Amino acid sequence: MNKNDVFALDVASPVGKGFKITGAAFDPEMLRMERFLEYDDDGEPRARYLFTAQEEGVTDVLVRMVPVAGGDATTYRQVSVTIGAGGGWFD
Repeated sequence: MNKNDVFALDVASPVGKGFKITGAAFDPEMLRMERFLEYDDDGEPRARYLFTAQEEGVTDVLVRMVPVAGGDATTYRQVSVTIGAGGGWFD
């Protein structure tokens, strides 16, 4: 993708496995989070993050989760994002 492109990261919620999403970790110099939304898709809870690419380079978005019963946070999903040359959807 290119600088200033907007993209969505959509994940199934791990609530059925005893976890809940607690947020996302990302490089705020490379990505700006525009919105976070939790919603239901035909009975499947999901979470959607909307980001804007701000700087060229490669970075990761780490979606974090924690056990519903309590405990330490861990990474649920890790997504690599390339912004700039060679980072287009069809390159």
